[in-house]
Parts: sequence; structure tokens; C-alpha cells
Amino acid sequence: MKRNEMQALTLTTVFAAIILVMTFVPQVGFITIGTMALTLIHIPVLIGAFLLPKKYVVLLGFMFGIGSLIRAATTPTGVLDPAFVNPLVSVLPRMLFALAASYIFDLFKWFDKKVKNSDIYIFLIVTILTVFALYYASGVIIDATSWNPNLIYPLALLIMTGFITVYYTLIRKNDHKQTVIPSTFLIATVFHTVVVLGALVIFEKAFIEQYIPSSELLGFIYTVAVTNGLIEAILAVLIGTPIVIAINQLKAQNI
Repeated sequence: MKRNEMQALTLTTVFAAIILVMTFVPQVGFITIGTMALTLIHIPVLIGAFLLPKKYVVLLGFMFGIGSLIRAATTPTGVLDPAFVNPLVSVLPRMLFALAASYIFDLFKWFDKKVKNSDIYIFLIVTILTVFALYYASGVIIDATSWNPNLIYPLALLIMTGFITVYYTLIRKNDHKQTVIPSTFLIATVFHTVVVLGALVIFEKAFIEQYIPSSELLGFIYTVAVTNGLIEAILAVLIGTPIVIAINQLKAQNI
């Protein structure tokens, strides 16, 4: 028990250091491409969710949030960054995300053990969530903006097709039991996007409305969730899945 606790503390320290490096080294944890800002710092937190007890995963979420707060206060790069100086926007959602990621992993593991052909059902769940999210988001974006529906709907179909193809390719290459890993990365990343955007709207609505009219706020939330959220989810799956599989294989060899 003592040895396991020491291993958990060591891994937590390593992941915390990675989170801090990704936070403060430009274009590593927060990648800015034009007007789009992608967050990758959640990936070490998610990897921790596969390997560490929940208390340490929440600690990683806390480090993620504190780093985001400090960065927003000292080196803001976007118009909405000042909102993240509020710990209810930067810290609390990241801690909730870390805890939720652990429970999502537990749920998928339980489902995999208890349900026959669980990999098929998990793939179906992820596909349904993706299809419905993009469908309804497209409608909201069209209603909230003046964008052409003939452009938005085909673009949504292309994003949907590419997303599902990448996800299927990843799970097809692995043991069906490892479907749990990319699925957890995917769902937990989407949860992270939703909980952070929700905190922005709840706690910093007045600040956001300085830049985005209240009539367009819902469209803005959906647009960010669909673009940034799905891209971050795909990157999390691509980067995180091989790392977790490799670490699990190393642990199995050392037992």
C-alpha cells in the first residue's frame, strides 16, 4: 500500500510539472491559431484519471485551474482571458472536470465488464452524441448569426464524418477492451468544454456581453463548443490514447 501511494505521489508530481510547463510555455498548452484558441493542458489531467486515485486527479485539475488563472492575470492573449482571473471560471470547472473524468472512466470500465459487445454500444453512444450535438449546434448557429445554412450544414456533415472516422480508426486498431480509453478522452474533453463555457456564462456573463451581444451568446457558446470542443477532443484521443496504453503495458511488465 505504501509503495502504491508513493508511486501515485510521484506520478502526480510529474503530471503537475508537465501541466505547469504546458501552461507557461507559449503555444504548448494553449495553442492560438488565428482567432481559435485550443487547450491541450487537460490531456495530462485525463491521463492521470486513468492512473491515479481521484484525490490526486482533482489535485491535477486544481493545478490546471491555478495555472490558467495565473496565465490569464499575467499574460492574457485573448479578449476573454480576463474572465479567467475569476477562480470560479478558471479553477472550479477544472476541478469538476478532473473528478468527472475519473467517474466517466469508472463508468465505461463498469459498462465494458457488465455488457456484452460493450465496444459497439460505446461507439454508438459517442456517435449519437456527436451527431446530435452538431445537428442542434448548426441550427443554433444559423439562428444566431447571418451565416448561410447551405454552408453550415454541409460543413457540419464534413466535421461529423471526419470526427467519427478518426474515432473509429483509433478504436479499431486496439483491443476492443481499450475502446474505454479513447472514449473517456473524448467524452471527458467535451465535458471540459461544456463546464468551462457554462462557468463563463454563469459567473462572467456581464463581461462576455461587452464583446458578444446577449442575443448572439447562445450561438457563440455552441460555435465554440463545436469547433474548439471537437478539435480538442480529437487531439486528446490522438495524443493521450497511445500514452495511456504504453504506460499500462509498462506497468503490466513490471508486475
